[in-house]
Amino acid sequence: MNETLRTLVSGTAAFGLTGIFTPVVSSLAFLGEEHVDTPLYWWASSVLAASGVRTMVEGLEKLPFGHFVLAVNHQSHFDALVLLKHVRRRLRFIAKRELSKVPFFGPAMKRAGNVFVDRTGSDKDKQTMSEVVQAVRERVDIVFFAEGTRSPDGQLHPFKKGAAVLAIEAQVPLVPMALAGTFDILPKQKMAIRPLPAALVIGEPISTAGLTLASRDAVTQQAQDAVAKLFARGQALVRQM
Repeated sequence: MNETLRTLVSGTAAFGLTGIFTPVVSSLAFLGEEHVDTPLYWWASSVLAASGVRTMVEGLEKLPFGHFVLAVNHQSHFDALVLLKHVRRRLRFIAKRELSKVPFFGPAMKRAGNVFVDRTGSDKDKQTMSEVVQAVRERVDIVFFAEGTRSPDGQLHPFKKGAAVLAIEAQVPLVPMALAGTFDILPKQKMAIRPLPAALVIGEPISTAGLTLASRDAVTQQAQDAVAKLFARGQALVRQM
């Protein structure tokens, strides 16, 4: 199958599956956030399968028993799918506010408990994040794509401080994770979907117990250093798949 036809088939399947699962997630969210986790898993798994993407995970046993903040690199639109397939927890994402305006999909994401921010440091963003602190303490695990946006070249770029700040304020662990292979599946600014393997590698949690915001730079650097090592491991795993 040539690349154009493969992308057409994969893209049609992805949009179709999203169209099916979006109203399901939106409806179940009215019953409570806990009701959307299984549909999100099946949506992610189905889109990956339809796109011919094989995945693997390493390090699931390192996840804390309680809630946490997740700091992960951002390679592709396929990143969230790999996370939702393999990390069977109540994951919710910090996402750019533009996504909330996507018809049907945006409102469904919001009802499911995902958080939209302008990423400008505005008073509105600060109020939103203060509410997220309580959420991560009590009921959800929050995902930060720590580079702030998708990598333009597949390499790891400097981390923003948001994940460390939230973990410190909530006094929950910051868990470093790395995604490898997803950039080659669907690079930024490209539309062709390639059926290539991807790996998710989970690192040791970084404790924030007793830390203050004065430590946010050090914790951010610690997370980035950990993700860099995990990313190298993920790339090695992808080459073996």
